[in-house]
Amino acid sequence: MATSIRRRSGVDPHGKTAWHGLAWPLLCGLGVALALTVGWVGYTASDDAAYYDAALRWLTHPPYAGEDHWATRFPLVLSLAGVIALLGKGATAMNATALIWYGLFLAAVRWLAGSIAGGRAGWIATLLMATMPVVVANATTVSCDPVEAVFLILGIGLLGDVASGREGWRPAAAGFAFGGAILCRETSALALFGLVPLFLAGRPVRRRALIVVGLACAGVLIAEAAFQFVLTGDPLHRWTLAFHHDAHMDRAANLEGNLLLWPPIDPLLVLLVNDDFALIFWLAIGALAGRFHRKLDREGRRRMVILAVCALATFLLVGGLSTQLVLNPRYFLLPALAAAIVVAAWLDGLRPGRRAALLGVALSANLLMLSVENRHPRWPAESLVEAAARHPARWIATDAETLHRARNPLAWRGLGHVMAMPPRPGGLVFLPEAALSPGWRVVEHYPSPATPLGTVLGDLGLGRRLPPRLARRLLAPDPAMVLAERAPPLM
Repeated sequence: MATSIRRRSGVDPHGKTAWHGLAWPLLCGLGVALALTVGWVGYTASDDAAYYDAALRWLTHPPYAGEDHWATRFPLVLSLAGVIALLGKGATAMNATALIWYGLFLAAVRWLAGSIAGGRAGWIATLLMATMPVVVANATTVSCDPVEAVFLILGIGLLGDVASGREGWRPAAAGFAFGGAILCRETSALALFGLVPLFLAGRPVRRRALIVVGLACAGVLIAEAAFQFVLTGDPLHRWTLAFHHDAHMDRAANLEGNLLLWPPIDPLLVLLVNDDFALIFWLAIGALAGRFHRKLDREGRRRMVILAVCALATFLLVGGLSTQLVLNPRYFLLPALAAAIVVAAWLDGLRPGRRAALLGVALSANLLMLSVENRHPRWPAESLVEAAARHPARWIATDAETLHRARNPLAWRGLGHVMAMPPRPGGLVFLPEAALSPGWRVVEHYPSPATPLGTVLGDLGLGRRLPPRLARRLLAPDPAMVLAERAPPLM
């Protein structure tokens, strides 16, 4: 027990501090800086646009029940509204909100991993998660994923305290946290099915405590239902919106970035063969073979059991519901966290040289996979804003979808001279280069930015040696756009 206390407090029993002063926090800070530099996405004009619109409704006409399922993700929407109230409308408020929740997510990971495997393992797990592509891609834009994860981690960590004999207010707080996670996204409830076997077994958390957890979680959902009933007359308003959205979900998205061979094994392939997770699940297999659990004390094992059953429930149920849900890697964030903590506990028990080598491999794989991500997923809309800023005196016409995607950035920069097709006489058009018809003269060309790895390969002169399909993926993942005007008639 004495060894356990020293380890958890960050003191090595051999006399050295387990964190070596500020070395691990500084290393995490460096990892965060690299991840943000390589993988920053920013405003995507997708779900984040819906969150922004909902936040503005809360600021202008509160309270707002929501007209789509994005608007009912109240923890994210209300936090975004608060940041907009402080910083004003615009990209700054969006970026600040994303960074706040990214920071809270990493703090939650450090707390949970440290409580399971000790101080140094906690920093290792945080570093792995901070640079994991699935985390960075969804934490550098306004997304519900890190928000949902913070609440789930908080609930799981509090249940770990309960399993360690510290009850008091913690079961109720854990239930409130789980309820908050469900308010972020209804699929969070799938993780809670992992608590069923714990209830049946009566350990490591007592049944009475789990009943309190369930009542507190239900209390959050009942309060939200009462709020919806007052505003809409339908206490199940959020669930109606959610199920309606799921009924129209594009199942073709299952194929995006996934190697799918056979439905029974496809969820496993998502974990093992996907750039969003790099090598974390392969390393977790090594950690299991290396019997990582021997590095945990009794309290750590109890906490790990709680995390493991919730992660396993998420994996099995999301995989089993693949005909209702998309096999999107972000739905497997909790299994990825469990894998990262397993790997961190294993690495913590290795000799320093081997630990450094394996951690370097894991982080390099994370950053490499992050460098192949498309950081400009809405390049047509993004480049439209750039073109409008460069030509403020002329009307610019574009297709309706691109205009819709660009509407918020255009408004933030006060650019009101962009319209949907057809163009005005003497005006400009903005469209993909491949769609430019005869009779138009290119004024400006907006080529697709390369991925970070593509930029490096291009600078080294290696881009021309790549196979055509790979070259397009790395060097020009988006369509090239052009700004054009009517060509003068030939005399």
